Amino acid sequence: MSAERGYDATLQMFVEEAREPDFTRLAFLRWLGENGRLEHEVFGSSSGAYAERSIGELHELPLAS
Repeated sequence: MSAERGYDATLQMFVEEAREPDFTRLAFLRWLGENGRLEHEVFGSSSGAYAERSIGELHELPLAS
């Protein structure tokens, strides 16, 4: 990365541009949590704009049971 590109002098740190989340990854992480394959329990049901889309994609993923 170029020293001038992505550096915010006010924050004194490198920053990245915001990007859309990967809904497939979100759905997979939710699946892992709901099936007890993470270090902690799921804290609640999915909600919000990202959850609605990722839940729909979750049913399309070819996951092993």
